[in-house]
Amino acid sequence: MGTFVRDCDLSETPLGPKHGWPDCLRSAVELILPSRAQIIIFWGPDLLAVYNDAFAETIGDKHPAALGQPAHEHWAELWSDLGSLLQQVMSTGETVAETDRAFVITRHGYLEDVCFDISFSPMCDDAGEVRGVFGIVTETTDRMGAQSNLRKTEQRLQAIVAHPTSGIALTDAEGNLILVNHRLCEILGRCESELLDMKIQDVTHPDDVPAFNEQFLGMADDEKGFVVEKRWIRRDGTPVWVSISVGPIRVAAEQMRQASVVVTDVTQKKRAEVIERRLAAIIESSEDAILSTDLDMVVTSWNKGAERLYGYRAEEVLGRPVTMLVPGDRPAEEAEIIAHIRNGLRIEPHENVRVHKDGRLIDVSLTVSPVRDEHGIIIGASKIAHDISARKESERLQQILIGEMKHRVKNILATVQAVARQTFGGDPDLQAISDAFEARLSALANAHDLLSRETWDGSDLATVIAASLAAYRDEQFETGGPPIPLGPRVVLAMSLALHELATNAIKYGALSGPDGCVSITWTIEPGDPARCVLPWQERDGPPVVPPESRGFGTRLIEGVLSSEINGHVEITYEPSGLICTIDAALDGGWDQLRPPPLGSN
Repeated sequence: MGTFVRDCDLSETPLGPKHGWPDCLRSAVELILPSRAQIIIFWGPDLLAVYNDAFAETIGDKHPAALGQPAHEHWAELWSDLGSLLQQVMSTGETVAETDRAFVITRHGYLEDVCFDISFSPMCDDAGEVRGVFGIVTETTDRMGAQSNLRKTEQRLQAIVAHPTSGIALTDAEGNLILVNHRLCEILGRCESELLDMKIQDVTHPDDVPAFNEQFLGMADDEKGFVVEKRWIRRDGTPVWVSISVGPIRVAAEQMRQASVVVTDVTQKKRAEVIERRLAAIIESSEDAILSTDLDMVVTSWNKGAERLYGYRAEEVLGRPVTMLVPGDRPAEEAEIIAHIRNGLRIEPHENVRVHKDGRLIDVSLTVSPVRDEHGIIIGASKIAHDISARKESERLQQILIGEMKHRVKNILATVQAVARQTFGGDPDLQAISDAFEARLSALANAHDLLSRETWDGSDLATVIAASLAAYRDEQFETGGPPIPLGPRVVLAMSLALHELATNAIKYGALSGPDGCVSITWTIEPGDPARCVLPWQERDGPPVVPPESRGFGTRLIEGVLSSEINGHVEITYEPSGLICTIDAALDGGWDQLRPPPLGSN
């Protein structure tokens, strides 16, 4: 640039020939030309630009056109900013200096954000008049950019360190903690100042320290970090499982100076793994068949119970459609199950039939539930099948035995009835006794039929009442009450008692006329124990007169029934109608199979 200026004919520029320049300008130009500092002179009212080589590098393609020309013509894009600074110096005669002054300049065909350290000083002539501006500038764009990047890096680092889900620490080569974030303090239940006085080994479970030290100190030699799951000890002494990622920090080729530590609390994951292992062990050892499928009905898991029940080994089934277990006459069954599962519905246990590997049918109790992924989305179905073949066979044999017993009981009752008819003969004086005896046998036979339908498991009070009164007009009875189960012996006794009460009502009580009515409404009275109170109450019949003596029916009701229910039966003869009140504790045997009294056959 010095050679260019010396050799350049600036007489064609507004500066004019060099011999006409003021001494102060000529001296200043000779001074700046060899300098390595970035220097520019703005001269005269038009602020004509003269600069050296070092400055020329900062203005790009503005050089050399700007040399000797008014500055406003070549720095137009920043003149409102630069011009005001130069005018300030020209008018006040005072130096203007700024550090990292930002400008927007076009020097390579596009606008750039740049920074300069500037020092603009007045240039005076021999008379002391300000004639120009002497500018020393240093471009700091790269330094400012580096500082900006450094600040952004620091901000990113701070954001990472402050990350709420991960604990972050910095240690020296021996493991002394020199930086910890808030999350790490939370994980360990300790404050920052407390941790900064500790080593990372101090918070490690004693059983895990030797292995950790081997890995941590080994980073000084192998230059590799490591990831490990281990136990830390919180301030209160409780252990916490953490996943630790440790990496060495070196400067140039030096040995490890520090180590970065990123920590995640995995206690819940560890607990889930333990539960998962337990569940896996339960599933694997279960006698029931437990399998799962995806939503395309393809088998994805198969336990030992499934192998025993269906005869297939896991490798024979996994990846195949579960429909291979479904009988051929039920082609749509699995599709219907999956349709329910897609809607998040659990299919309650139900009896079904499946196909064994050898082709035979198996009776099973089947439960199907949705399988969800970690996001709660349904991805398949879990199926538990319990083999009920033995129970089904027992039920079949039970039905055969009950049928045979029912047949024999009817034969016995028919024989008893025939003997009674032969015994009573055609004597008209015994006809009423014969009819009553046959009616009682019929009530007993009906009770046996009811128990046979219930497979001799007993029945419930409402069913027994309905069956015992089935031969009578419904409109003459008011019945109702809560469900109460009855054992088989109570069913027989209650049936006979209801028969006697209904027979008496037909002959003498409310059922002897068309307007009479019987109310049978039972309740459960609270207490310890709770009691059931069942009144048989007649009304709108003929006036009731107490009998002179207790007949067989009364003795049957008050004796046999009260004994079977382990309670109290009371019959009262109100003028408005007979009332029979049955009162017994519910835990006294209503639904129990009570043994017969000692001495009975």
